Amino acid sequence: MSGPAPAVLHTGHAAAPAMLHVDHVSVTYKTRRGAIDAVSDVTLTIADGEFVTILGPSGCGKSTLLKLAAGLLQPSRGHLDVAGQRISGPSRDIGVAFQKPTLLPWRTVLDNVLLPSETVGLITPEAIERARALLKVVGLADFADNYPNELSGGMQQRVGLARMLQRDPKLLLMDEPFAALDAMTREALTLELQRIWMRDRKSVLFITHSIPEAVLLSDRVLVMSARPGRVVEDFAVDLPRPRTLETLTEPAFVAATQHLRRHFIS
Repeated sequence: MSGPAPAVLHTGHAAAPAMLHVDHVSVTYKTRRGAIDAVSDVTLTIADGEFVTILGPSGCGKSTLLKLAAGLLQPSRGHLDVAGQRISGPSRDIGVAFQKPTLLPWRTVLDNVLLPSETVGLITPEAIERARALLKVVGLADFADNYPNELSGGMQQRVGLARMLQRDPKLLLMDEPFAALDAMTREALTLELQRIWMRDRKSVLFITHSIPEAVLLSDRVLVMSARPGRVVEDFAVDLPRPRTLETLTEPAFVAATQHLRRHFIS
């Protein structure tokens, strides 16, 4: 991989409060063959309402950072805060979507969306109303009583998005949620995610291997080095929204993707 391009620091959200703050975080895994440094001295901030993507090679610690932010893993050094509160475990303020939606096959679509509410004993009329409203948002209002095996892969991922939003979390963490989908479905869901984000303005930490996907969705793109993962560039995406498939051919979009691709050219 060639040397990193000069950092482009993002300043557009400097006055906004931090939703996620990662402070000098490192993670070391102990294995039978010795210690492995997965993430090294990472510091980053995501502002309230900001969409930030992490881009990097396989094994660079992207998913490790997401697990840290979700409270599923504790750092070896440093700490993380969400909305000013130290992360010590999973929180209702944090919604997570993984590459596979992992829907429960014996539950209907509506019942899968309601699962986060059920786990905290909050199956109320208001929770059911919100779940139905979210299914409408993701275009699945007519499939509330279907089962997962009756849906396409893209539809299942939409159910996963609705479930992630059910408890109205402050921070959304998304680990390559569209990677397993075909190209056309992936494009459609990328635009759908942008629409939902523009409606609700949640803070988002998104992980992908796709440079075009990162640029299309993000306010900022954080580029990570090979393991042990470090942030080597904080790149501001200065493109107007809403972005469309036509955006992919615009000179500014092409220039941004070419700039980021330089990090991954041997």
